[in-house]
Amino acid sequence: MVRKPQQTRAKITVDAIIEAGFICMVERGMEGTTTRHIAEIAGISVGSLYEYFKNKEAIYAAMGRHFTDEVLMMLKNIAPLLVQVELEQALEIMFYEFSNLLKRDNERYLKCVRYVGALEYEQYVDKMEQGLMELIMRYVMNNPKYLRVPNIPAMAYICINSGIFPIIRHLIMPNPNISFDDMIKGVTRMIVSYVNAELAESAKNSEKQQ
Repeated sequence: MVRKPQQTRAKITVDAIIEAGFICMVERGMEGTTTRHIAEIAGISVGSLYEYFKNKEAIYAAMGRHFTDEVLMMLKNIAPLLVQVELEQALEIMFYEFSNLLKRDNERYLKCVRYVGALEYEQYVDKMEQGLMELIMRYVMNNPKYLRVPNIPAMAYICINSGIFPIIRHLIMPNPNISFDDMIKGVTRMIVSYVNAELAESAKNSEKQQ
């Protein structure tokens, strides 16, 4: 029976296993990784590993939760700054911070993102989208002019999916056709133009009703 880590020593062991999982994924890929490889890097026996995880898929799931927590913490840390700046600058800060997170620790997260589909990480993507949605709503509440956008949830969804995922695709491409900076500028301007168009349409409709 898999046990949950309660004591500090057990939590350290679980963290070591998750860390080893990331290392193995980067070095060997998903198919080439085994629980034995993970246990060796974690410095424990395979038997000890199975005390906490029933198989490598359970380790991958824990890695997904860990990455999600990292993203949500990053968003929480930058939120106070984002809500104080103009939309274009806020988007650029968020995109670059997300890029920095993906490339941290020898690009471990970025390399693991390639396996997202196979690892069934959709549930974690949903959590990240929710965190981004909450950040956007916080930005809107601190910048009331955007409350005039007719459908804020739709705007937020479009901004998230036209921004974050193109960044990931660009970073995992071996030879992208444009620079990362140019891609960020283009995506940012596209989103800002869309939001401004929504505001203009809202203002036009208000004038017609008066």
